[in-house]
Amino acid sequence: MQLEFIAAPQLDVADAAALAALHTAVYPPKPGAKKAAPQQAWVAPQWHILIRDEADQLVSHVGAVTRLCLCDSNEILLGGIGGVMTQPAQRGKGYAGAGVGRAIDFLRQEMRVEFSLLFCAPRMQSYYRRFGFSSFAGDTRARRGDSEVIFPRNEVMAIAAQKPLPKCALLDLCGLPW
Repeated sequence: MQLEFIAAPQLDVADAAALAALHTAVYPPKPGAKKAAPQQAWVAPQWHILIRDEADQLVSHVGAVTRLCLCDSNEILLGGIGGVMTQPAQRGKGYAGAGVGRAIDFLRQEMRVEFSLLFCAPRMQSYYRRFGFSSFAGDTRARRGDSEVIFPRNEVMAIAAQKPLPKCALLDLCGLPW
């Protein structure tokens, strides 16, 4: 397994194409699906962790971001982990776990965020709990289209970094989620 950490501006054409192919493999288009109501848009990662197998094929990805956010009106530097994807045939081999661990360490040690946040389906919570994430207790507000929405609490997880997790009644992401 090879982990490569790349800042978004340094992502080359070949890696961008491999990442697009991975996204399609993980989230294939649904044939005959009608265009639904506007979906949630997600911010692009500032950093990519590309995980390759022994044959040098991209098998997994983890994205990372930092952003100044508001925790009950107090400005904090927040880390974000998103875009976690693994080729369906390669799941269960530790690829994504290695990438998530690298993202947590980077955000904590190098970016010195106060804590990190991720969004996931409730069925994935037990996976992220293995890394130390817990359900975020406060409300999390983010941009969706031209408005702001509160995310369901069972989809937001956090992990401490520089300080213990804060007790925010409202965490405003001041933009799109990741």
